[in-house]
Amino acid sequence: MKNSKVRNLMIPVREYCRVKAETTLFNAMEFLVQHGEQQQLPHPHRDLLVEDNNGKIIGKVTMLDIFHYLEPAYLKIDNRKHSSSLSMSFVQKVYTDFNLWAEPLSTLCQKSAGAKVKEVMHTPKPSEILGEDDSIDKALHAFVLGIHQPILVQKNGIITGVLRLGDTFEKVRDSILSCEI
Repeated sequence: MKNSKVRNLMIPVREYCRVKAETTLFNAMEFLVQHGEQQQLPHPHRDLLVEDNNGKIIGKVTMLDIFHYLEPAYLKIDNRKHSSSLSMSFVQKVYTDFNLWAEPLSTLCQKSAGAKVKEVMHTPKPSEILGEDDSIDKALHAFVLGIHQPILVQKNGIITGVLRLGDTFEKVRDSILSCEI
């Protein structure tokens, strides 16, 4: 897959769900649902790109960003110290030690509906952004090592697209199925 380029698999920014940083989380979620219904996509977007008033992409809101926002105690946990394969006993210990999800989800959701997207969004570091000409192999490596998903793609310093794990997996699956045994 070294010859396969990220630009051939990414979803262009113009086709992705985008909201302004000042949008409320409630309105952003409504927009995400409406976009999925209007576009009738086989795999609707579950993430949003966040743009400034000039249309420049400044971040993204993913499912995990929302979960982290709903339970702020996760900010006390340094996830970088832990691998992606944690034992269930460790996970349960962290859950108990940090008193995570102590409030009912309905209460947390009521508190968060009016939050601004900019409070929830993830601003990617340069190391979390791929170039359009990067190989799919490099993207797979980033996914496996746990880069915040989906991965933003750039050309000349401008975000031009989004690379999703599911779309990348479909490419891998198709590659496997094209091999003869």
